[in-house]
Amino acid sequence: MLQPRPTPLAESGERFRLLVESVQDYAIFMLDVDGYVVTWNAGAERIKGYAASDIIGQHFSKFYPQDAIERRHPEYELSVATETGRFEEEGWRVRKDGSLFWANVVITALRDAAGELCGFGKVTRDLTQRREHEQTLRQSEERFRLLVEGVNDYAIFMLNENGEVATWNAGAERIKGYSASEIIGQHFSKFYPKDAVDSGWPEHELQVATAQGRFAEEGWRVRKDGSRFWAHVTLTALRDEDGRLRGFAKITRDLTERMQAGSAQQWGTQHEEMLAAERTARLQAQRAVRMKDEFLGTLSHELRTPLQAILGWVQVLRSARSPLVEQDVRQAIEVIERNAKAQVNLIEDLLDLNRILAGQVRLDLKRVALVDVIGAATDSARPAAEAKGVRIETILDARRGVVSGDAARLQQVVWNLLSNAVKFTPRDGKVQVLLERVNSHVEITVSDTGVGIPGDFLPHVFDRFSQRDGSAGRRYGGLGLGLAITKQLVELHGGTVSAKSPGEGKGASFIVRIPLVLVEDGAAVKGEEANGAEQLEIAALPELQGAHILAVDDEADARELMRRVLEIHGARVTTAESAMQALTALKTTTPDVLISDIGMPDTDGYQLIRTVRAMEPRGDHVPALALTAFARSEDRKRAMLAGYDAHLAKPFDLAEFLLVIARLVNRKR
Repeated sequence: MLQPRPTPLAESGERFRLLVESVQDYAIFMLDVDGYVVTWNAGAERIKGYAASDIIGQHFSKFYPQDAIERRHPEYELSVATETGRFEEEGWRVRKDGSLFWANVVITALRDAAGELCGFGKVTRDLTQRREHEQTLRQSEERFRLLVEGVNDYAIFMLNENGEVATWNAGAERIKGYSASEIIGQHFSKFYPKDAVDSGWPEHELQVATAQGRFAEEGWRVRKDGSRFWAHVTLTALRDEDGRLRGFAKITRDLTERMQAGSAQQWGTQHEEMLAAERTARLQAQRAVRMKDEFLGTLSHELRTPLQAILGWVQVLRSARSPLVEQDVRQAIEVIERNAKAQVNLIEDLLDLNRILAGQVRLDLKRVALVDVIGAATDSARPAAEAKGVRIETILDARRGVVSGDAARLQQVVWNLLSNAVKFTPRDGKVQVLLERVNSHVEITVSDTGVGIPGDFLPHVFDRFSQRDGSAGRRYGGLGLGLAITKQLVELHGGTVSAKSPGEGKGASFIVRIPLVLVEDGAAVKGEEANGAEQLEIAALPELQGAHILAVDDEADARELMRRVLEIHGARVTTAESAMQALTALKTTTPDVLISDIGMPDTDGYQLIRTVRAMEPRGDHVPALALTAFARSEDRKRAMLAGYDAHLAKPFDLAEFLLVIARLVNRKR
């Protein structure tokens, strides 16, 4: 007689039963609705020690320590699984021989087709070895932490990827004088003399350690109380298994006593003077290199930034693919005009300074009413002030303001001072122009309620290329030429200009003094003009359909240009006007490509990418492009060391820009 052939469902169920019963690494078994064991697999026998005949029909609470049973924890697990469908935890469980093991437990409620509870599935995994390994690791880390924190002879501490103090030991507190609560979160440059900070030495140390893995030197450091000590310093870059920079370890030893108590031959006055002279020369050289690099970088940035907006919008206007309406065209023309004027002003400043230094500027001296000069300069500066919400007030003595001078150059002097005041005055601030006679001179005073000038920078405000902040993260643009030109022009008129400020955040005043009678000095020199035009063709460009791009730039025109170009080619674009906005966005989204400017206020592009790389999960990597007007080979190298995957200089060609983005998108996918 033929036997009935098993159904596919029955065969599937049998295979599944055999699979579960043969699993060795997990205890997999079933409980009835009251918690009694119904099935038992090989893994359950191996992990818990019971044979199926020993345990089936027993309550599953046999696997729990006595204290868990007394607080009715097994019943609690079943009630949670019944109510929510699932219960999971890690905790101690008991084997047949009474030994404890650390387990991961998952209980799942099982229901029939009608939704009635028919039992529970229970999966248990033995994690004892993993827990012991983690405990051993934690104990080792704790012992190391206690060892480091207890060291008194060395300052041992950690810096994050941007050079801010992250940990602090007892030796650091003893040597440097700061408690952990005072210094954690502060930049480590606080430990350096001012001349070293001004020269960019702390940042230089981080760059060397990042590039070479380690930096070591001896030099002066500063304690909390302002006293100096001679230190041996080692700075080591810390990277994870994937090579990403996670921060720096810094070890400092105070060698002052050794220097003072050493032999005359080794640590005598002559040796100390030699070391001091060597360090001074090194700092001066570093400062000179830094000033040159900052000027060249700033010059490149200030010239390329307006060029980017001009060339970018020209290419958008010429592109047949751009469905531009009248409002778009009007916006493009306004952006082009605004940025062209900005570039003209920069170039004129450079040419003016060159002419002045070469003695080629000659004044067209006439009787000039300073009231008219100040009025014209104020009219020129007022639109920028109104756009920023800054009030300009004038107090003018019309009877006392006639001098012999070059009206155009004097207007340039007043405009320079006014535009400088507006630039450094926050919204709702005030700029005041005062004209009065003082003895044999006429004085023009331009005062503001702006950011002020620190006392140590006041002597340098009229220096060429001098800027209080020349870093990539500086808040205010410019080449640092306006005040230098102002000083030279005032002196050509036989006058003087000075600056004063009560301090940071308390505003500043600039006082121009011009004699009432000046000797005529000849005719003006005509300026040189240079015009050029470049015809750009837009090549066949890649599509970015569906790609999500996060674009970061503090310049609104630059952000709008990137957004427009990328969206035309199919990308979805999120924009951010600061590094902090970008980091906030990255907490909730992972773009296919990050595009970031470098020169941004507060947190620059280098700090941004270092922070992004440090916070990325292991194995994850967002391709990043540094899109910047810092365009030298040194700038590219620095960007790549910081963590960018590509570097593109402003102003960029649209085709090259889109090709780079497409390559980075493909890398991500």
